[in-house]
Amino acid sequence: MRNTLAFEDLKLVRRVFEKYDTPVILVYGTLLGFYRDKDFLPGDDDIDLAVIKQIDFETRKKIGWQLYDLGFSNQQIMFNVFGRMEPAEIGYNGDEKTGIICCQRNIKFTIFFFGEAEDCKMHGKEHICVPKRGAVNLISTPARFYEKLDTIKINRETFLIPSPVEDYLSFSYKDWKDPLARDHSPIYRESHGGEMIEDVLKNNEVAIFK
Repeated sequence: MRNTLAFEDLKLVRRVFEKYDTPVILVYGTLLGFYRDKDFLPGDDDIDLAVIKQIDFETRKKIGWQLYDLGFSNQQIMFNVFGRMEPAEIGYNGDEKTGIICCQRNIKFTIFFFGEAEDCKMHGKEHICVPKRGAVNLISTPARFYEKLDTIKINRETFLIPSPVEDYLSFSYKDWKDPLARDHSPIYRESHGGEMIEDVLKNNEVAIFK
């Protein structure tokens, strides 16, 4: 394991969610590294987790506050809310249906709280993550990948993952098997036929400050 401190943080985050009877699922680049390379991807600076279970707003906030109390500080990240870039709050951002936690300790965490499955002409039923109330849709995943979860074991620890995992990775990446050709999983605009806009002034979905 290249980053043992990051792995310890991952286990701690999972324990916080387990305290509130809420499973977290390894997704995107984190899942790609663990499944293909049996480790974190080289140079990957964050851990991606998904929450599909629908929990009440108070529980979402309590999870975010608990992480903050354990030393997970806020990432410097902004989201497009009604055409203006608005910084992420400490802890949970969003409403009672969908939101996000962007925190960091030894490594950054992006925790997507997906809403209930909605109909999509392109993907059938899909879960969508909207990071803040009034924000632009950030990312989505077909619901079929979460209907029956699978598991993966890393360092004798078992984690939940979407299923079937290789279909999920093929949906998320152009060529997930090639370690030299890894691209970023598409945001909502890209996965629904839109064009990626990199300029914050042109209503980009998210801006990350390093």
